[in-house]
Amino acid sequence: MNTIKCARRGLAAILVLCSSGVFAQSNELVGDWTIVTTGFSFVGSSTSYLQLTVEESDGVLSAYVYNGPVPFRVNGNEFEFDLDWRSGFDVEYLSTFKGILNEDGLLEGELTHHGANNFLGQPWQDGKFSGTHTEPRPELDGLAPHPVDLSGIWDRAFGLGAVSKIRYAMTDQGQATIDGYLEMDNANSRCASPGLVLASGLPYPMEILYSDNTIVIVYGADYARRIYLDGREFPATATGSSLGFSQGEWKGETLVVTTTELNPAFMSARGQPVSADAYTVEHFYFDDKGYLHADMWLHDPKNYARTPYLRRVYDRDFSPRVITKVDCDPYTFFRALYLEGDLETFWERARFRR
Repeated sequence: MNTIKCARRGLAAILVLCSSGVFAQSNELVGDWTIVTTGFSFVGSSTSYLQLTVEESDGVLSAYVYNGPVPFRVNGNEFEFDLDWRSGFDVEYLSTFKGILNEDGLLEGELTHHGANNFLGQPWQDGKFSGTHTEPRPELDGLAPHPVDLSGIWDRAFGLGAVSKIRYAMTDQGQATIDGYLEMDNANSRCASPGLVLASGLPYPMEILYSDNTIVIVYGADYARRIYLDGREFPATATGSSLGFSQGEWKGETLVVTTTELNPAFMSARGQPVSADAYTVEHFYFDDKGYLHADMWLHDPKNYARTPYLRRVYDRDFSPRVITKVDCDPYTFFRALYLEGDLETFWERARFRR
């Protein structure tokens, strides 16, 4: 491929070398793409999704996955990009998508993990992918409210999960937080509330309940969140919280939820920060197959130069479920720090506690 070559010297080096893009011979790759791929699950045939955005500026193409930059190389109708991602066990990987824009205007190609192993020590299986131009969501502003029934218990939809991007377009402040991050700083490590962004992304069932002008979402058995639909305001005497203050509005059949008053937190155990000035916007809606989407955008200009986008898709659970509490005892966290000689470090890092 006659383009910039990126030596595989680790994730950080690749991002520095290649994130600016290369001169393209065709602008047909520009736009938003929905990519369906195998290779990110222990079930070989299971698919995962990612949102690829390709932009052009002064003849140079740049690419983003879920609005986080990825190194992108183009030669005519051929392309490659390297995706930094994390597994469900927060192990960090770098994998490469190599494909073409075919005569039908679609993307197709292969995914390679470069021999990386999963947490069991077994090689990740490489995969194949296809991509289509993303169908734009309908314009919501001005639509008359048409509430739909979201109530019930929801599980992550099999085969529709999003690949978990790690690195986003950071500000200097956001990058400094990541560079100084230790996992002991994350509230989730010590059984405290992990914050809205992380809590809503945990692989637990989600239960939605209606009560008058309020929708209650319970993540797992522990994190109950109220979304107010009647326009009430945040009390002047109240303080922020890990799940924040959520106001919802129906626009057509889409529930648009804006959440403010968030305590500082992290997006995951990889240390992507969420500041006290951040707010989220979510769209809850059904697709034509009956799956519930809960798209989230994290607006946090203190930490991010581009707004991270998080894709979540749920399938209704019709079984007579009993949702039990996930046992978490902070004693084990502090005991481990004590045995490893890191307890004093934990106390000294109080200023990093979020």
